[in-house]
Amino acid sequence: MAVQCRDRTVRVEYVVDEDTVRESVSGELTVPDEKPDIERVLEVTTEISTETATVEEGGVDLDIELEVGVLYVADVPEDDPQQPVHFFEGPVSVSNFVELPNAEPGMHVITDVQIIRTSSDFIDERTIEVTATLRKFAKVVEFRQMTIVTDITGLEHGLIDKELLRLNDVIDENVITEVVAGEIDVPEEKPPIERILRVQGDLIGEPETTVVDGAVIVEGTIEGGVVYVAATDEGDQPVHFFEGTFTFSYAVDVPEVSEADDLSVFTDVTVRQITASFVDDGTTGFDIVLEIFTKVTEPIQIEAVVDVDSDKIEVEKELLRVEEVIGENTITETITGNVNVPAGKPDVERILAGTNATVLNPTATVQDGGVLIDGEIEGAVIYVADVPEDELQQPVHFVENFFNFSNFVDVSGAEEGMTAYANVSVVNVRYSLLNQRTVELTTTLQKFAKVVQFRQLEIVTDCIAVSPIVDEPCEDRPSYVVYVVQPGDTLYKIARRYGTTIDAIVEANDIPDPDRIDVGQKLCIPKKIIDPKG
Repeated sequence: MAVQCRDRTVRVEYVVDEDTVRESVSGELTVPDEKPDIERVLEVTTEISTETATVEEGGVDLDIELEVGVLYVADVPEDDPQQPVHFFEGPVSVSNFVELPNAEPGMHVITDVQIIRTSSDFIDERTIEVTATLRKFAKVVEFRQMTIVTDITGLEHGLIDKELLRLNDVIDENVITEVVAGEIDVPEEKPPIERILRVQGDLIGEPETTVVDGAVIVEGTIEGGVVYVAATDEGDQPVHFFEGTFTFSYAVDVPEVSEADDLSVFTDVTVRQITASFVDDGTTGFDIVLEIFTKVTEPIQIEAVVDVDSDKIEVEKELLRVEEVIGENTITETITGNVNVPAGKPDVERILAGTNATVLNPTATVQDGGVLIDGEIEGAVIYVADVPEDELQQPVHFVENFFNFSNFVDVSGAEEGMTAYANVSVVNVRYSLLNQRTVELTTTLQKFAKVVQFRQLEIVTDCIAVSPIVDEPCEDRPSYVVYVVQPGDTLYKIARRYGTTIDAIVEANDIPDPDRIDVGQKLCIPKKIIDPKG
């Protein structure tokens, strides 16, 4: 049987380089002019408002803007109402270069930035310094079309080494930019708008995707928020906040996809720009620019030839660096814990809005059959104290407690030693006053885990079969033998096999067209001792 190679062409997401770094960043926030001085900081929160990644030579530029919120008790004159709670916010910008030696401009970058912990220092009555610890992951990939040899016929099976690969064959991808427009009305209980201070917009949850012939439908919800100065009869210009939602649905053209196929869709929706307009004192208009990237893949399993122990064939190899997606899963879990008022603080009369929970430093460990996600919840309670009538009335206090959580997310095929990507988010927080010294917090968490296995190996991408040699001297050239052209042969393959050049074979055989040789044609080539294996 003649030796023949079978192959398959796939388009893979080739991992060029990746790294994870931790960094602590600090910035100072100043109380706005219209706000009173700080007596005591109650709580500081941080969230990522914008994140931009650009691939440069040798790494990735990460530009991140953190939105920092500060809740504090004001320092006001004695004849004014005491201990009013105020809130202000501001940005902290972060710029960092993640070194990835093999990165080049034009490659695709995947990032995951998480806030691990936030702390603050009181500088003076108008200024605090906020420090956030970030965990930044950056991975640079490029889409490569590769030919993978899957089998070789005509050789004993024991001479062929294969590896099972679980790949995502990239069928198609596209990126579009769209503008979501809408209006949000001020709630009835809120005063009308005098002046808009700031607007924000964030994607709620993950977008939903539907594959149709030639496109992917991407649907989702954007939550828009408005910080504004209220128009009041007193003219005291209090600052208020309200929010509302917009839905969007767009078709991303990906011509190569079909709804009949078993496909996976990755979609990344990024808020690029937000602008607001004053419609009237009860309505704010929004224009939100979205960038929607969609990649459609087909999960496949391929037995790839990685080595051949035979002189009947020569092979070409190429290094393959990919992440095999083993599986992913999302679960919801409810954590209940108590926040106790410590000794020295007064009893609770009433719990205030702003009581919340924050996930701290989640870790993910792959075990057989899934991912163990551990972490800590910081429960924060803001309350009005129950104090005797002859003491200062309605002082605001802050207490906190920490709860550990641990949960197993089932992921079929996961094995110890693989890598996990995990994300834990707070979906909802409820609170109830059990007694004047204890508040029960019920936190609903959404946990996402994806298990991957990084594979780096050399695979066979092409075969050059060694065809039979007819041991008959060429006329008047005893140092040559006759070679019979076989199916699939080219002059390049023949010349490469016998250590000569295409030009030498063309000259020795007076071949008029080097791109055309016929099966069964006899060629004179240098005699070579061959003792093929297999």
